[in-house]
Amino acid sequence: MMDAAEITKLCESLSISDVDGPIPLVFMDLISEGLKDVKHCLVGKVLSGKRVNREAFKRVIEQLWSSLGKVEIESIGDNIFMFFFPNLEVRSMVWSRGPWHFDHCLIVLEKPMGSSDISKLPFTMVEIWMQIHNLPLMCMNRKMAKYLAEQVGSVVELLVDSRECWGRFIRVKVRMDISKPLKRCVWLNVDDTGEVITAILLYERLPEFCYACGIIGHGLRDCPDEEARLGAFEGESTKYGSWLRAATVE
Repeated sequence: MMDAAEITKLCESLSISDVDGPIPLVFMDLISEGLKDVKHCLVGKVLSGKRVNREAFKRVIEQLWSSLGKVEIESIGDNIFMFFFPNLEVRSMVWSRGPWHFDHCLIVLEKPMGSSDISKLPFTMVEIWMQIHNLPLMCMNRKMAKYLAEQVGSVVELLVDSRECWGRFIRVKVRMDISKPLKRCVWLNVDDTGEVITAILLYERLPEFCYACGIIGHGLRDCPDEEARLGAFEGESTKYGSWLRAATVE
């Protein structure tokens, strides 16, 4: 069976000039059923340097999501899977309750859109709960939470008003670009004394990431930044570490 990458390569090798006769116009009524199916799907990629065992992946995910509802899983490429949900509510719950992991590796989910090419999905954006620590009480408000979260990504959800963790940290769900290093802190100058506050950023359910370069999706041994990798192995202090993992708040 051809995977998405092979099909893309084949399409690129073909020319419109090779077509016999006029190119037919596809009417919406012919693809309306397909568009409905797209709304019931998610596409996920497991960020792992090794090829995932497809059957093991299906068994684990079906068991993991069984409490939410039914899902059909098909492998469509190396570590890329299509998830079909008969129920849109189940799809929504799976999306909102992430990030999901398989064998300590992140599963990056994408919502396919209409005629978009699956092989061109970026798999770079993830929604994750972030905790902002080491803030004075006067900074623990909705406006400040939004400002700090926007230094990392776009705000998905704020829980400031609940007072759930008030006095300890602010908790925000952000959509962030995992092709970039994890942001560790934000510096604030809140008054005219010149004192700088270091707001510490911790992440809940943080999957495998590199202690050398700070990017999610690979470990220290597989880091492509040779200088940072060698420095970490030689005992130099690294910018990143397990301390970036926050305890999950239920």
